[in-house]
Amino acid sequence: MAYSLPHDVFVLLETAFNQDHEKAGVFAKAIEGSIQSIETQANEQLIHKKEVLKSELYNELRTELATKEFVRAEISEVKAEIKHNALLLKILIGVAIFGLTLFNPAFVKLIELLLK
Repeated sequence: MAYSLPHDVFVLLETAFNQDHEKAGVFAKAIEGSIQSIETQANEQLIHKKEVLKSELYNELRTELATKEFVRAEISEVKAEIKHNALLLKILIGVAIFGLTLFNPAFVKLIELLLK
């Protein structure tokens, strides 16, 4: 973006150079070029800083995010635990049914009749 000095500043430069329009113009161009150079350098530094911050943020977040392998390992562990709990539940149900059947008075009478 081209920068140009305000008219008031140019008038002050002409006054400083004793109304020499040519010298004031050269000096104004030098000031404008300096400002443009400063803006360009500032933009380049901002772009560089942005890239550095972006890469640092990516590196920090990468260690915090779950990877596919981690998620798959966790899913495998959960599946194994569910299978183990399902087996324990089946055993518990079987023991409960066996206990309820064994101590049921009607079942006891049936066994007594079969044994006589």
